[in-house]
Amino acid sequence: MMTTEERRALLDRAITAYGAPAQMDMAVEEMAELTKALCKIKRAQAGCEVTAAIGNVIEEMADVQIMLDQLRIIFHRSTEEIEEAKLERLKNRLDGRNNWRDSSLHKWIENQFSAGGDGHE
Repeated sequence: MMTTEERRALLDRAITAYGAPAQMDMAVEEMAELTKALCKIKRAQAGCEVTAAIGNVIEEMADVQIMLDQLRIIFHRSTEEIEEAKLERLKNRLDGRNNWRDSSLHKWIENQFSAGGDGHE
């Protein structure tokens, strides 16, 4: 397995060899391939078809991750801080959603409309 330093050096070499614009184009291409693989997995039917589709998704995820790592190098930016903020926002949304489900208003609505009630008392 490659060390972090070896991985960074290899990614730097790729950017130098192919150029940043070409690597940005490649990132777009790889993301499109992942999109296509994700769409195909939903259509897979037989067991071997599903297994192959999952394998393809995993391979495309790896390609996209490599390209994302190169984009971080090209733009000299980490996404860690932004990811943390977005994860915190997601957590708050999910917590709020759970609070809504636990609220007395939600329970009243469920009781009135889900249990065959017509909403009138």
